[in-house]
Amino acid sequence: MSDKPLLSLVIAVYNGEQFLTTFFDSIKAQHLDSLELIVVNDGSRDNSSDIIQQYASEFPLFHVINQENQGVSAARNTGLAVATGEYIAFPDIDDVIYPGMYPRLLEMATQNRLDVATCNGTYVYDDGRPSKKIFPSDKLRSTEVLDGPTWLQRALASRKFLHVTWLNIYRHAFIKEQDFTFEHGLRHQDIPWTTEVLLTAQRVQYVDETFYDYLIHSASVSHTPGTDDTRMRNARHYMKILEMLDAINQRYPEQVRKVPACQWQIAKEGLGILHAINNITDLTKKREIIRELFERGVWSLIWKNARGLRQRWRLGRRYFRLKRYLA
Repeated sequence: MSDKPLLSLVIAVYNGEQFLTTFFDSIKAQHLDSLELIVVNDGSRDNSSDIIQQYASEFPLFHVINQENQGVSAARNTGLAVATGEYIAFPDIDDVIYPGMYPRLLEMATQNRLDVATCNGTYVYDDGRPSKKIFPSDKLRSTEVLDGPTWLQRALASRKFLHVTWLNIYRHAFIKEQDFTFEHGLRHQDIPWTTEVLLTAQRVQYVDETFYDYLIHSASVSHTPGTDDTRMRNARHYMKILEMLDAINQRYPEQVRKVPACQWQIAKEGLGILHAINNITDLTKKREIIRELFERGVWSLIWKNARGLRQRWRLGRRYFRLKRYLA
């Protein structure tokens, strides 16, 4: 029998005192005998460190790494570098993990020799809106074992796919063989991560069983109206994401031929950039970011990857609006 734990959880923590007790209790409720927790305290300034230490004796393999604040991607990379489990996962501390999630995913992964096992979850809104499934059952159903590109095409074609790490477990050796890491300082890093993982995975399976509540906080940065500066930052993050997606597509041309939606998603995320730019009210800042969009070649990238008349029509209208600001 291997001395390795069956599952390593890499847990990034930054000022998470209000979530940590519920989070650690939910991990205890998984009742896993072979579990490693790697908690990366990413420069927290609240009482997170004290709460983490309170739970250290609750788990046989519990490692704490303290580092200066560098962001969630850097924290994940820190944990990934020292994890020893046969499988690895990256849960978010402010969400809710149901009992049975990791045992179910591990059962799938070990029985079917999976590189990636994934399940469903629920969007839960703190402003009273009704919750809803992340992947609607009429759009994405449970699958047999698929190669990663086939699952990625099916998922993207549903138009309901959410690029996230926290609904999945990964075969650790597969992640190490591919030398995958997270991009430091990049918001929505899960988009390129998930795309590249699935383009290279040989064995993937999805089960339409709900084990995770993704909590959408109305007061969070992602879900409140931004300032012009935050909109510009958001646009630049997405420009970087598009450049990364294009580089991924070029690295895996054979796989991408099986996944035409890889081009579609670049144009789709590009429309998000254009929406952010459209909402910038300061004309000087708007001109600055529009000029950057063209000079970096991001507009050409968006247009090159557009698929279908509807997408090209929407982009064409935006093009003429943008160009007016550079006249």
